[in-house]
Amino acid sequence: MANNVITKILKTIYQYKMILLFFVLWAHVSLLNLFFVNYSGPVFLWEQNSQLHTIQTHFFIALITTMFFLAITKLRQMNKNKKVKITDKIWLVCSVLLIASILFLLT
Repeated sequence: MANNVITKILKTIYQYKMILLFFVLWAHVSLLNLFFVNYSGPVFLWEQNSQLHTIQTHFFIALITTMFFLAITKLRQMNKNKKVKITDKIWLVCSVLLIASILFLLT
């Protein structure tokens, strides 16, 4: 009985894994930007984090990351199914693009 319930829950989660990934990334980025810690303790940035511009920025970071994950997943599936031969150079370009996007967002 318990196995059936767990299996149904896992199947439901698997169906919505991209949406869940997006929301987890959005929450992660928002929480990381919510506060910082200095010598006197944590400093919460409620006012800056509740601005529309900040919320949009977090939304687009999560969206871009989810799209990148989806693209890499599709490339891996195509390579696994032998539909398209993806060489090491393609994976290297994907890694460089990921690093470039991280550096762009950090500056």
